Amino acid sequence: MVMAQNPESTEFDGMPRSAVATGLVDYVLPPAEMPAQLIAYATHAFGLPRLHGQPAAVHTPRTDSALKKIFVLLRAQTGHDFSQYKPSTIQRRIERRMAVHQIEGIDSYVIYLQQTPAEGEALFRDLLIGMTNFFRDPEALPLLEEKLVPKLFDDKPPGAAIRVWCAGCSTGEEAYSIAILLQERMETQKQSYTVQVFATDIDSRAIATARAGLYPSSIAADVSPRRLARFFVAEAGGSGYRIHKAIRDMLVFSEQDVIKDPPFSRLDLISCRNLLIYMGADLQKKLIPLFHFALKPGGMLFLGTSEGVGEFGELFAVLDRKSKLYQRKEDYRDGQRASLGRFLPPILAVDAAPRGRWRLRRPSCRCAN
Repeated sequence: MVMAQNPESTEFDGMPRSAVATGLVDYVLPPAEMPAQLIAYATHAFGLPRLHGQPAAVHTPRTDSALKKIFVLLRAQTGHDFSQYKPSTIQRRIERRMAVHQIEGIDSYVIYLQQTPAEGEALFRDLLIGMTNFFRDPEALPLLEEKLVPKLFDDKPPGAAIRVWCAGCSTGEEAYSIAILLQERMETQKQSYTVQVFATDIDSRAIATARAGLYPSSIAADVSPRRLARFFVAEAGGSGYRIHKAIRDMLVFSEQDVIKDPPFSRLDLISCRNLLIYMGADLQKKLIPLFHFALKPGGMLFLGTSEGVGEFGELFAVLDRKSKLYQRKEDYRDGQRASLGRFLPPILAVDAAPRGRWRLRRPSCRCAN
């Protein structure tokens, strides 16, 4: 839970206004009102039973009915369907919103959601898991530098295209990290290639941050001094670092829902780390074959350490089991490939897959968030 001081009650309002502008602040209050609000929030969040007295992981007909109504409201307002995400994750976020507003029952929260359009957007933002940083997972970094990235350049002549998709890129740190590693590899080989890193997320605010490429000074904890000097430009006054334009030009950021929007194609690498863990098993079973379809022959899939390809071991060879690095297999039987059509958006039927370069297309009826 985040509180910020009411800017009108401050002598210098720059910091609270910056905090409020993030959209992540739950309460904007004068200091005198903060203690009571903090006590009320803590009492509701930690002193009361969860949804109807049940732990978040326990389903009841009443809870399931309320959740279905919430999914319908979210889908109508945001265009995104969360019904196939893990119920425990969804319920924890709903409980947090209920604590913010001191609402005791999920049925009452459904009514509040129906009557308060702004709450739908607030819940949507809470459901988006935006945890990322530069060169995340230090244990996997040597694998990226020494095995994955060099493999992308194998058997490619100078000037060839290297296509990467970072699905669920959040604010862009991981996508930029991959672009930096690709640039370093080209410099090592003293050869030039056409690198395209497509980075997508359903969070329009996160995509806007990623496009700007401006990050706080705290990234120095994750980025080496050498890389900071080579690939970042310090902002005036020490307020942060901006990614060098040469790296930004390698990336294309786009708002995209991996569940329903068409995937990219002819990819050398898909990095989808710590997104599948928030999705239910049925949805994961749809995405793994879709990733296989989007990759080129021999293309690689990089998942989070708690994720895997599940029952689709016949589609991917394991390159590094611990770091969850896989390579697309080529023994994909015709019958299996034809069955993939039911997982893909209608405009990407297997037999009609575009062969040339194409851009991410959106259904004409979809409204922007």
